[in-house]
Amino acid sequence: MTSDSPLLKRDLLILGSLFLLEAAIVIILQALHIKGETSFDVFLPRLPGMVFLCAGGVFLVSGAFIVRRYLEHRRSPSRSFRFIVAMNIITVVLTVVTAEIAVRAVVRSYYGYEAIGALVLKPKNWDAIKGHYQKLIRKQRGDLSYQVYDPLLGWTVGPSRQSANGLYWSSPEGIRAPNGSSSFSRNAEGVDIALVGDSFTFGEEVTYEESYGYHLEQMLGSPFRVLNFGVPGYGLAQMFLRYERDARPWKSKISIFGFISGDLRRTLWVYPFLGSFRWGNPYSNPRFILTEGELALINTPLLTSAAIFSGESISELPFLEYQKEYHPIEWERHFYHASYLVRLLLSWYSSWPDNRDEISGEALQSINTALLKAFIKSATQDGSIPLVVYLPVEGELDRPSRLPPAKRVLEEAGIAYVDPTSCLLEVNPSDRFSPHNGHYTSQGNAAIAKCLLPVIHQVVTGVHVFGVGNKNGEK
Repeated sequence: MTSDSPLLKRDLLILGSLFLLEAAIVIILQALHIKGETSFDVFLPRLPGMVFLCAGGVFLVSGAFIVRRYLEHRRSPSRSFRFIVAMNIITVVLTVVTAEIAVRAVVRSYYGYEAIGALVLKPKNWDAIKGHYQKLIRKQRGDLSYQVYDPLLGWTVGPSRQSANGLYWSSPEGIRAPNGSSSFSRNAEGVDIALVGDSFTFGEEVTYEESYGYHLEQMLGSPFRVLNFGVPGYGLAQMFLRYERDARPWKSKISIFGFISGDLRRTLWVYPFLGSFRWGNPYSNPRFILTEGELALINTPLLTSAAIFSGESISELPFLEYQKEYHPIEWERHFYHASYLVRLLLSWYSSWPDNRDEISGEALQSINTALLKAFIKSATQDGSIPLVVYLPVEGELDRPSRLPPAKRVLEEAGIAYVDPTSCLLEVNPSDRFSPHNGHYTSQGNAAIAKCLLPVIHQVVTGVHVFGVGNKNGEK
């Protein structure tokens, strides 16, 4: 071993300590960002708090070593110490500049939000988002869009409409229809089935003849008729209100309430574009709360699209405290946000979860449960047979051992439901869902109808056996 080996080892230790010190500083700042306004006694026992403590330990040890070497350098100046520090600075600067360029290169804009993949960069820019939606609103005025503003529901299927892509038609009654000349008169001699739900029930990405409502009607045959009151983008609050106002007057023999797990979150939304950055819908949601165990609608009539996007600041919007994904700090801009790399690091992990009662996990469970029970009660009182249907999405079929959120809510509430999972599993995996936005294909919709068929036969004949469990929901 040469005489230079101890010196080389010492120099590498200094360089390594500098890098550790800088990494520890970044981790400490990131951890404090995650902590937010949470107290240290709550923060420290959790994983981010433990990482914070470890980074603090690394900071102290590496910092002490560097200070010791610096003092030695002061007593006996060394070119190697200055060279190591310079090399560290150059390396860090080059790394930061390269990372900044790389981050800027992969950032994309979605509806006014800046994002990398599914990660939205903070702070969010209200002017950019507002500008995008104002352009969208102006464009829709001359469009053949099948959705229209509704002061109770936020939006709904307009009467006698056709979608801009020509795929969807609505009847004069505001129900999905096979073509522009279709109308649904009263069906006194037949058996009507009302479908209420979101885009999966509406049959987005497929024609009318490929929706599960149409498949079900064909399987049932005469005298059954299926009326599709589904509206893309709905949460459970809108489904319930759509049933009460629009579907209930039809006095259907059976009322089907179909929903996916993602619809549960929408119940805690006031402004959907804040809940999902790829939403693309300029309307607002009706928001229920529970007051002494009773459902109360707090924000009716709903704002028009023009009113939503007219304010100078997002903070001007009413009822933001009831919006699950709204955090004021995410809209505050500071000088260091000029760096996209800093924005990425601050966006990677959100601040400590908001503990507001209005948007808590308990609120999600209790409000959705209350809405489901209100639907069942309303349909039953009106002489209709209510069927609650859990609609599986692609990711849930890929993880059969994990209980989906929708089923968890239903089972914890003790609500009987129909689960068509087994029928979907009979379909080739590549044929179940659209590769574009993940809705059911014609084959997937046919599988849903296949599982609903025996349940409907059973309830019509008075054999009320549906519940929690197998493909027909039989106990």
